Amino acid sequence: MSDGDGASGSGGGGARGRHIVVPGPEAGWWQASSYQGNPNPALQSGLWQHASDGLRLVAGLRPPLQVLAARLLLRVEQSWEELSEVEVAMFRIRGTQFALCDMKHGRAEVQVWIGRDADMDPALTLLLDTLGIGDEALSFRWDGDTQTYVDLP
Repeated sequence: MSDGDGASGSGGGGARGRHIVVPGPEAGWWQASSYQGNPNPALQSGLWQHASDGLRLVAGLRPPLQVLAARLLLRVEQSWEELSEVEVAMFRIRGTQFALCDMKHGRAEVQVWIGRDADMDPALTLLLDTLGIGDEALSFRWDGDTQTYVDLP
């Protein structure tokens, strides 16, 4: 598709979008949010919100995220979620998906997320062994019997 001057609608390098005028936001729209009730029809979410859809929270770790990430030479990414900023390191160990998440609101622990289908106990053992730390680093964990998170001493 061409606009008559050699610019293509499917590429065209620097000419791409040159003649397209995108209007500003409609009067009365608010900043896009993650909930209904805003006249703006766009609902926005952060990268972490999308990534965490396939994960489940299983435990908390006491050491800071930067220290844990440094042990495994991981990059820490910054995103946001509805309540605040989030720092996350996402990775796999032997096929098991993990995310270490530092929410900048609420509890101070680093949250441990694993793939929805992963078996929690072997996954936590694998993570702790790889990090070179023991169970004493856990601040809370999911208890499947009571279906609640249990704080650990």
